[in-house]
Parts: sequence; structure tokens; C-alpha cells
Amino acid sequence: MDRVIDVWVSVFRFLIRTLKLIEVEVEIPQSLRDRSKWHIIVCNHQSWVDIVILQSSLRDYTPVLKFFTKRELIWVPFVGVAMWILGFPYVYRSQSHSKHLSLEQRQANEAVMRREGQRFLEKPVAVINFVEGSRFTIEKRDRRGSPYEHLLAPRRGGILNSLLVLEHHLDTVLDATIIYSDKVPGFWDLLSGRTTRAKLTVREMAKPNLDADALSGWLDQRWREKDQLLSSK
Repeated sequence: MDRVIDVWVSVFRFLIRTLKLIEVEVEIPQSLRDRSKWHIIVCNHQSWVDIVILQSSLRDYTPVLKFFTKRELIWVPFVGVAMWILGFPYVYRSQSHSKHLSLEQRQANEAVMRREGQRFLEKPVAVINFVEGSRFTIEKRDRRGSPYEHLLAPRRGGILNSLLVLEHHLDTVLDATIIYSDKVPGFWDLLSGRTTRAKLTVREMAKPNLDADALSGWLDQRWREKDQLLSSK
């Protein structure tokens, strides 16, 4: 299944470049060009196109990219089943910033983390964490009272679980920032060639402390720096 993902990403990257669907400026340390290491990637989230940019740009730098996704997507025709077959774990997500998961949902998520965590240890993998929990919109930012101009407030739960699972396989964490030069494109915009330029910046950071408060502070610092990058586009 990982080979299927690699082939799909390679073909899609070829189409993006050949058909000039989107121009992506990429800044990635050359030292990362090693697919034999485990990685955790934290990234801002604005569109489904984010995943395409990450997959195609990091294809030669990291192992296969995977991420935990919300269970509701399993019902999306073709996409939901395909992601399940390819090994993308499904978890419950709260429907709002203030609403908490039920005990049963939390227990189900913990079971998924334990099971998938063991699979992630079998061979190198790069786990994407969209720690905002949802795609950014101005309406969500204002409703949730985010302290950032271009980002939703990050949540530490997902990355904390990933760090606990892969702790002994990690030395660093990759901090990725995606910036669109104009409006944020949708997936159909990408396929139709109606996208503008984008920039992906990846930095290698020291692995954060697993203490919950320290991790929250680490995320806040990363997000303040991302907000400055997004403001300067």
C-alpha cells in the first residue's frame, strides 16, 4: 500500500509539473533527503491542496506521509475507503472548539493510536499533524477567538500522541508552513489550473518537551512565527 502511495504521488507530481497546475516554491534543508528516518510534521491547514503540496514536495525527502483524519470522511465516496485501505487512521474529532469528545470516543481514539502506533514503528513513516484541527477560515478564527491573524489556535492532543508513539525514533520535528500568494485554492481549482503560486517552507526543529504545558508553549511559539510569515506574503 505504501508503494501505491509513492506511485500515486509521483504520477500526480509529474502531472502538476507538466500541466503547470500550480507553481510551488520549496525551501527544504537538503540534510532531510533521507527516507529511512521517522518524522513528525506540523503544518498549518487551509485547503485539501495542502496535502497535495506536502506529498509532492516531500516525496524524495521523507518516508510516505500519513495523517490521522476524522471518521466522517470515511463516508466520502471513493476517497474514504481509499484512505482506509492505504492505512490512514480514522479518529473522532470534536465538532467545535468548545465541545469535548465523549468517553467512548476518547477510548476509541486511544485504541486507534495504540494500534496504528505499533504499525508506525514497523518501518519509517512521516506523520502529518494539522494541529489546528480544521481548515482555517476567518469565520472559524473569529468564532474560536484565535489569538493569531492567519491561523486557528493549535491543539496539542494529536501531536502529543504522535510524539509519545514515535519518541524513541525521533531526534527532531519538521515545522512546515504553506503560503498561497493569492486566495486559498480548492481541490477543483487545482485540477482546473486556476491556482496561483504557493510556497512551502520546512524547518527542522528540536523535538519538543513532552510536558503538556511545555508543548503548548512550543506550539504557540511556532504559530506566532508562522503568523508572521503569512502576514508577510
